[in-house]
Amino acid sequence: MLNKRPFVWPLIPVLLSACTSPAPSVETAPEPVVIDTPASPEVVHTARYTLVSLTPDEALRYPLRQITRPSLHVKPHIPLTRGDALHAWLEGSGYGLCLPVAADLKYMLSSPLPDVQRDMGPLRIERALQLIAGSAWMIMTDEVSRTVCFTRLPHTLR
Repeated sequence: MLNKRPFVWPLIPVLLSACTSPAPSVETAPEPVVIDTPASPEVVHTARYTLVSLTPDEALRYPLRQITRPSLHVKPHIPLTRGDALHAWLEGSGYGLCLPVAADLKYMLSSPLPDVQRDMGPLRIERALQLIAGSAWMIMTDEVSRTVCFTRLPHTLR
């Protein structure tokens, strides 16, 4: 019987050696390489498997770009003005409306808010402000005083 399969016997030591693992080395693991480039974010371990970026996100650097959804359904039977909606969207952002208010802007702020704009979002604050103001107005921000100003575009008529 052994003569019928002579090719199996030389392969047995090879097959058995493939199943064994090499002895663990005593060397220490190499230090992780940190590449300091502008493209690599700075991170810190906060838990065993959790890395947190130390780079502030866009909403922290530019508060008007945060995504939010304020509730304007407090009293549905009371009509809201566009000024009320602008104040609601700016609440908590650290920004306010420019003062003094020009006559054109007073007209826009006191005009009624369309019902469809009572439930907008989630949106970026700056986009919602532009939607509420309308296409006749251009938004400008003063980053020093953190105020939002509206300037009427010249091609619009009243």
